[in-house]
Amino acid sequence: MQTSAEIRTILILLIITLLIALLARRLQLPYTLVLVLTGLTLGILRILPGIGLDPDIVLFIFLPALLFEGAWSMDPRRLRSDWFPIFLLAVPGLLISLGIVGAFGHWGAGLNWPLALLLGAIVSPTDPVAILSLFRQLQITPRLRTIIEGESLFNDGVGAVAFFVILMLVPTAGIALPTMNTITLRSLWELFGGPLLGITIGYLVSQGLRVVDDYLIEMTVTVGVAFGSFLLATALQTSGLLAVVCAGLTLASVGRSIAFSEQTQAAVDMIWQFIGYVANSLLFLVLGIQIGAAQFVAALPAIIWVVIGVVLGRAVMLFVCIPIVNTAVQHFGTASRQQSVASRGNHLSFSSMFPPPRRSIPRIWRPILLLAGLRGALSLVLVLSLAPNFPARTLLTDIVYGVVLFTLVGQGVALRAILPHMRSRLQGADKVPQPPSSSPSS
Repeated sequence: MQTSAEIRTILILLIITLLIALLARRLQLPYTLVLVLTGLTLGILRILPGIGLDPDIVLFIFLPALLFEGAWSMDPRRLRSDWFPIFLLAVPGLLISLGIVGAFGHWGAGLNWPLALLLGAIVSPTDPVAILSLFRQLQITPRLRTIIEGESLFNDGVGAVAFFVILMLVPTAGIALPTMNTITLRSLWELFGGPLLGITIGYLVSQGLRVVDDYLIEMTVTVGVAFGSFLLATALQTSGLLAVVCAGLTLASVGRSIAFSEQTQAAVDMIWQFIGYVANSLLFLVLGIQIGAAQFVAALPAIIWVVIGVVLGRAVMLFVCIPIVNTAVQHFGTASRQQSVASRGNHLSFSSMFPPPRRSIPRIWRPILLLAGLRGALSLVLVLSLAPNFPARTLLTDIVYGVVLFTLVGQGVALRAILPHMRSRLQGADKVPQPPSSSPSS
């Protein structure tokens, strides 16, 4: 009977997501944003009571699927071309945002420093899914989409690592704090172990699939890689999210070139688009229901302080990181010269995998990058994974609800309002002259 009720609930949610997708297309709005608003209404009215985010289900089922789909669908050439700004935004940029949010959480919301920094780690990872569909709908330049999506793919993993490391520093009754050596080793293993494991799995699977010519088997293998890399990394106590991202990127890059036929690539693309669509739809709808059912009005002053910290942290990280990218581009020369250097030969080398930055970040992109810093499911999963007796858990949860709601709805609506008017300027700002003998770059 319980299983029957769960299946019935899933079917109801799927029907709602289908109707919302059709409505969003008519309204020319991102369907994920409409899903959140619908879920918010359902949660406030208590129309579907008892439905909420289960951290384990989201962490072990939804997030690996979404991260692998994002990594698989990303063009490896575009990712390599803009690896430098993506790295700056996803790693040092996230740490800058974490520190600023922590400061506002401490001085504004009254949290002690360990809890404030933990809150910073929870709300620093971005979730741009709600706007990427709008980008595709309005045909925004693919390079801008790549930078925003690439940042999100990696800062999810980096943010989760920061969360688990800071969590070890929060004083808990009856548990001794670990030594600095333990924290350092754990941090390094979390940060580098997951990517190394993911790259290894992606490469070995790509080599193994060279002897297979059955698209059904190869499709099944990609699903196994998505969830298997996460589970293996978790078992080895390293970052499962980073492992999934790196496994997906490696399989998309190496596997596409040496193992997958065109028929297989088309089939894998289709199945992962479907998985990503269903996972995103259910996740955003349930996320809205969870937020709508929450009672976080009492925490409104703390939420306002942290929201200011989130927006300011995003602005500061862009103010710091983008000039570094543009300075590096000026130092390494023009795009045309770098293209000719990068195109010499097809052998693998450090410079071919991580080419010098070739193109600057246009100034007009900055407000879009600022508003694209939406927060979503990972933030809720991290805060809901805290133990029931964790210090200030209720306050932390309420603050995260408020931050996620503000960014998804407020920033999402703002982007929908301004993007149509900026589309041509966004496209034109990224055009650079190309030498006659070279192919167009991304």
